[in-house]
Amino acid sequence: GTYTITVIETDANGCLGAPVTVDVTVNPLPTATTASNQTACLGSSIPDLVAIGSNVTWYSDAALTTVVGTGNNLATGQTTVGVYTYYVTESLNGCEGPAISVTLEIYALPIAPTASNQTACFGSSIPDLTASGSNVTWYSDAALTTAVGTGNNLATGQTAAGVYTYYATNTDVNGCESSAISVTLTINSFTTIPTATNQTACFGSTIPDLSASGIGTSFTWYSDAGLTVVAGTGSPFSTGQTAVGIYTYYVTESQNGCESPAATVVLEIYSIPNTGPINHW
Repeated sequence: GTYTITVIETDANGCLGAPVTVDVTVNPLPTATTASNQTACLGSSIPDLVAIGSNVTWYSDAALTTVVGTGNNLATGQTTVGVYTYYVTESLNGCEGPAISVTLEIYALPIAPTASNQTACFGSSIPDLTASGSNVTWYSDAALTTAVGTGNNLATGQTAAGVYTYYATNTDVNGCESSAISVTLTINSFTTIPTATNQTACFGSTIPDLSASGIGTSFTWYSDAGLTVVAGTGSPFSTGQTAVGIYTYYVTESQNGCESPAATVVLEIYSIPNTGPINHW
């Protein structure tokens, strides 16, 4: 409140001087300011601490001996993982109110997920990409601007031959996202049919092998058009046939784990002509 005091001086002779009136004002302390704690993830933009009040002062210690800033906003300058505590007051009429503590917590990033690259053959079943971790997010770009899926499995939807790269991250309970790992899906295409020549032989003669040629040397021979019964591998291929007849085989070539369409190859073993008896007239 405001108090009025009257002062009268008495001299050595006991005489009173003229009274002097003085007003004394005792100001109340201002109330404590208000402020909210702040959090951030390592490597992200670190928010300022913000207090509501007048003539705000920030301290780094509870004893209020080290001033680190003034004004409603405090840019702490902190960038490393940790919990940082500050103390803030407001002043009014030259009186400083009680301090409140405000914390800035910078969280560590979670570890990146783990995942394996996948390969498939064009036209076959395309596997999902799979990553271990929690709250996995998949992106189609290294800048992590285009999210294409969430969860441990990603069905890419890719069917054409090519190499497709995706990026996976983990997000923890604090909302912090890990660094990304790259994962590739490779769809191999091998559509070149091997070349092979039909063969013929006479019954009882040497039966020729069947031979195929192509980009590589990995050939598989089948005895049925459904390619379910493997008769041999490699080139040349010895059929083992000796009886008269027409024998049809189907040969494919493999590369990058993918099998080409089949070429049809025929081995025909002719019978020996029967001339019959010879009459001499």
